[in-house]
Amino acid sequence: MNKWKLLLPLFVCMLAVGCWNRVELNEIGIVSATGVDWKDGNWVLSYQVVIPQAISGMSGVGGGSAASVNVFSTKAEGFRAAISKASQETSRRLYFSHNQIVIVGQEAARKGMAPLFETYLRNHDARETVSVFLSKGSARHMLEQLIPLEKIPGAAIQRMITNEEINSSTYRQMTIHQVLLDLMGATKATGIPGLVVSGSRESMNRADKLSQTNTPSKVRLFDLGLISEDKLVGWISGEESQGVMWLKNHVKRAVIPFACTEEAKGQKSSSIRIIHAETKLRPEPSGGKWIMHVDAKAVGTLMEYNCGGDLSKPAQVEKAEKFIEAEITSIMQKGWKAVRKYRTDVVGFGNVIHKKYPKQWAEAKDNWTELFPQTTLKITVRVKLNSAGMSGSGFKSEQEKRRS
Repeated sequence: MNKWKLLLPLFVCMLAVGCWNRVELNEIGIVSATGVDWKDGNWVLSYQVVIPQAISGMSGVGGGSAASVNVFSTKAEGFRAAISKASQETSRRLYFSHNQIVIVGQEAARKGMAPLFETYLRNHDARETVSVFLSKGSARHMLEQLIPLEKIPGAAIQRMITNEEINSSTYRQMTIHQVLLDLMGATKATGIPGLVVSGSRESMNRADKLSQTNTPSKVRLFDLGLISEDKLVGWISGEESQGVMWLKNHVKRAVIPFACTEEAKGQKSSSIRIIHAETKLRPEPSGGKWIMHVDAKAVGTLMEYNCGGDLSKPAQVEKAEKFIEAEITSIMQKGWKAVRKYRTDVVGFGNVIHKKYPKQWAEAKDNWTELFPQTTLKITVRVKLNSAGMSGSGFKSEQEKRRS
């Protein structure tokens, strides 16, 4: 009898496990992407909700007649109030645990992104690994665009930035967590990649348009938005953004076109594939201002070379490396000039100074928006070619040799 008294609580616990907090799939709407806009004094929140029947019914990617997602919006003067109104427009409770991206419209970003961050910090359903993007237009418009090769547009944009970060390094994937770390850090600034609809700008909001071999419009990454405190202060171009990535030591792989002479800067007919890069920053105080020593190293493989000469000779290889070093230096200088104009330290110079010179930073931090643009950069770039390909002299030179 005593033995059964001991086993009874165990049986009760086994029966109670796994069912008390279950979530039925037919009762929820799975959100794959969220948009944030500011319009006429109201927050407008848009939700890209997955339609399971449309996905399961597709025979191939983009081959179904029905859209795989539905987009709807709610609005209110308060951020949380706008979210709570979703129950007035959908029969299912919104489920955010699978939300992959958040797109913030330009007007909302200029208004301030603090309400978005506040929501993510307090909502147990929200994940800090969600990627953040800015939109030069309406965030809702971006969510409405269907994307070839992918069933769920939110997932497609997430894969797009992952692919870009690994292979091009013009933009970096920015999660809610990383954005919060930057904005709560010493410089209170960060950069977030932007999205646009390119091409004819015709809205790709109907599934039948994906049946064409060439869609008239496409969603693409475009420009880098500069955020100070929690507000958008300006945009810089893709090339300038790549300079920022070099300065921040975020270049993984990249293709760098370069010219053969200083005079031929507009004719970048050669290119290198960077396979490894590292940038180190060393601050130096100088009469109340700062000098930032930038030491960049890169290893790469020549993809094309039209500068002449025989690359089987070490002297010609060194000459090619100098051309590439000059181009990378120019890219970093362009990025520096762009962010300096907006007085927004997205390159993290203040963080480096804070770590190395904490006392001097305590004196400089209140005036950093003034001191930051006055920083002097001293850039050193060293490039090592690990391969010049199978031909030393190039196609044209080999052609000339065979003629003679």
